[in-house]
Parts: sequence; structure tokens; C-alpha cells
Amino acid sequence: MIGIVVVSHSAQLAAGLKALANQLGSPARLLLAAGVDDPDHPIGTDAIAVMSAIEEADDGSGVLVLMDLGSALLSAETALELLSPELSARVRLCPAPLVEGTLAAVVAAGSGLTLDEVAAEALGALGPKQAMLPASAAQAATETAPVADDGWLRCEVVVDNPHGLHVRPAARLVAALKPFAAELRLQKGDKEANPRSLTRLAMLNVRQGDRLTLLARGEDANAALACFQQLAFDRFGD
Repeated sequence: MIGIVVVSHSAQLAAGLKALANQLGSPARLLLAAGVDDPDHPIGTDAIAVMSAIEEADDGSGVLVLMDLGSALLSAETALELLSPELSARVRLCPAPLVEGTLAAVVAAGSGLTLDEVAAEALGALGPKQAMLPASAAQAATETAPVADDGWLRCEVVVDNPHGLHVRPAARLVAALKPFAAELRLQKGDKEANPRSLTRLAMLNVRQGDRLTLLARGEDANAALACFQQLAFDRFGD
């Protein structure tokens, strides 16, 4: 499973981010390399700490590193030079926004995605916020839902969660649908998103009372739809 490392100038900031990520229920490993060991001047980053966090986060699958400010990138780059060439080759430094990118990466890694796929999820994590703001240029980030053709089974639910599909229930939906082999498409009105992607799912901006339709096609399509229906009945675990 891909490991995640957060490099931050502030230990408090990183600890808060980890506490937030822990709410997602992902099995992904999230390690912190934040602040420096100086009580009088605790703000900063340490390349040795970054190196140690990467080594601890790696299980042979790879590590995604997210950073907050410019010198955090310098520390991360130095850490790569200190690592063995074999480990360094499977580490990716990611310019994604720290909070949104970390949460998306943790969910993606916990779903068993590859390093490239986890990095892509992190990089796309700013899209939902951009799409929700007025006059945003990112309105096209969700796809227009086509009419379902033959072979697709469907299940429609009404979202009962008071706060809609915010990040925690959305992450549970992604994790629940991940094991199924069926091809899946999630629709809200005329918009469609990949229900196995936290960032794409967030683009639908699902609120209480919205109708969602899951389309499934494949050998375990019925099981996937039953899982989706039960999850909605349970308010997506929220």
C-alpha cells in the first residue's frame, strides 16, 4: 500500500491534519515530518526527519510526499538524496494542496491505488473547492451523465445525511465500492462522477435530499448496487 508523508513547518498543523485524516477510516499509513526539535524556534523542517518518515512509510509499494511551504520542498529533496537509490526511485514529491491533497491521497492509498493514481487524486483535490466558488473556471470538472445504455443496472437513493456527502461519508462510499469488479458510474441529475475517486465524487457537491443513481455493469453488479443501497440506508456510516 502506498505510504503518505506530510512535511510541514508546524508540528501542530501536521498533527491537526493527521487527526482529520484519521476520521476517514483509511488503512493507509500517514507519517509526519513536521517542525524542528528546538523549543524556542519550533517552526521549520528537517531533512533527516523527512528521510526517516519516508523509510517508515514505505512497504515497498512507494511513498507520496506532500509539503506546505518552499523550504519544506528543499528538505524533501534533500531527504531523497539521503535515501538509498532503490527507495528514492519509488518516492514522489507532490505539489498538491496540503490539506485537500493529503485527505484525497489517504483515501486513494487506502483503496489500493498505485503511486501514479494516488498522486493524481491528490493533485485533483482542489477541484471540488474551485467548482463550488462563484465564477470558477473549474465547472467542467464533472462529466455530463450520458443516458445509460443496455447492460447497465441501476439503484437510486436519496441522501439523508444532514451535511450531505462531506469527506468522511464520501470516503466510506469510495472504500465500500472499491472491492467490486463491476464498472460503476454515479450520477446526480445530469452530472456524473467516478464513485471510486474521492475528488471526483466531491465534485458532485451532494447535499441532503439529493438523488443519486449508481449504475453498475459486470459480474458483481447486483452486489455493488446492494452495497450502495445499504450504505445509503445507513447514512454512509455518518
